[in-house]
Amino acid sequence: MTDLTVKYFNSGMTGAPQIANNWGDLVTMLDACLVNGFALKAIDTLTCADGVATASISAGHAYRPEQVVEIAGADQPEYNGEVRVIATTATTFTYAVTGTPASPATSATSLSAKVAPLGWEKAFAGMNKAAYRSQNPASPQNLLLIDDDLKTPGYTTTWAKWANVGIVEGLSDIDTIVGAQAPFDPNNPTQNWKQVAANQWGWYKWYHARSNQYESNGDGGTGGRNWVLIGDDRLFFLFVTNAAGYNWYGRNAYCFGDLISFKPGDAYATVLCADDNYSGMSNYWSYPGQFNGYGLTQSLEFTGKTLLRNHTQLGNPVRFGLTSLNTNNSSQVCGHGPMPFPNGPDFSLWLLPTYVREESGHMRGLMPGMHWMPQDRPYSDQTIVDNVVGQAGKKFLLVRTQYSSETEGAQIAFDITGPWR
Repeated sequence: MTDLTVKYFNSGMTGAPQIANNWGDLVTMLDACLVNGFALKAIDTLTCADGVATASISAGHAYRPEQVVEIAGADQPEYNGEVRVIATTATTFTYAVTGTPASPATSATSLSAKVAPLGWEKAFAGMNKAAYRSQNPASPQNLLLIDDDLKTPGYTTTWAKWANVGIVEGLSDIDTIVGAQAPFDPNNPTQNWKQVAANQWGWYKWYHARSNQYESNGDGGTGGRNWVLIGDDRLFFLFVTNAAGYNWYGRNAYCFGDLISFKPGDAYATVLCADDNYSGMSNYWSYPGQFNGYGLTQSLEFTGKTLLRNHTQLGNPVRFGLTSLNTNNSSQVCGHGPMPFPNGPDFSLWLLPTYVREESGHMRGLMPGMHWMPQDRPYSDQTIVDNVVGQAGKKFLLVRTQYSSETEGAQIAFDITGPWR
């Protein structure tokens, strides 16, 4: 049976929410990709022949091959639900159906399509704040808490903009954390969310509007940021630039969700990758992208990466790093490696599993969906490939990002066929 839990989105898709230099833009984008979907379109006609449905939208649709869309409104249930687009023209798209429903489809209301969300829940909300969690019953359902509102006190709204982010075990309301949280400093328990020292406003951050130098140097101006989001119903990866006019270079790399733990019944195997930048008014960027060592591309680099608790299920958060085969130090960079492309003996692309290692050295599990690339940026950004050794029937989205500066590129492969677990 075709898996439809894995989906991907980007800022260039028709109807996609745009991230700019406004407080709350990240929450708006996450609402669309995780919870609500976007690009709702009325379908004019819906027909079926030989197990393939064709949806016609005379005004033009918003969908791409391999994208998952949600069909609703047909009296014949075989047409409805989440489906993967096979092929498109300017005014039609096709997808597979089971059975032999009546053709054309009829509807007591109206036929519609939209880009399907990942199926997460927005459990709590506030002004430019949200708490998201997986609805999958196999998940420990720890929450992503995100505060993308104006920072207080004393912050100037034209400065850099970011969301404070953290993993929380529970909430009684959007502002009250219950149980474990990460990151967490027992000596300053609120420092991820509130000002506890002058000229600091948070700790783990997802930036979406920033200039170079210091946070007070500005928000990079107006205009849509370049972003990509890939995920399933338990984990997602986000790449976003800090200013308009950037392509893959300048992207920040973030993630949140459940890994595949090597420990049975692991209730705290939830990961968060962010910018660990407690002192943004004194830390200096020479370029508007992500700091060296942050993000997801350097092996065994622990900065800005946290698990809710370690494998004992006790105590405070533990940092993690990513590793794969032959990546025993942080000099190895995913998608910027020494292996030739194509690999001579089999003339192919190689993708390897990505492991999550606690800073203490314990191997906690696998990072679902993410594959380590030992070759050097073999394709352009967001190319979809299927020529991967040992991965017959799988397609991969190759996302470029930076790892050291705007021009120091890396590339990560994501399985878009699924399932991830």
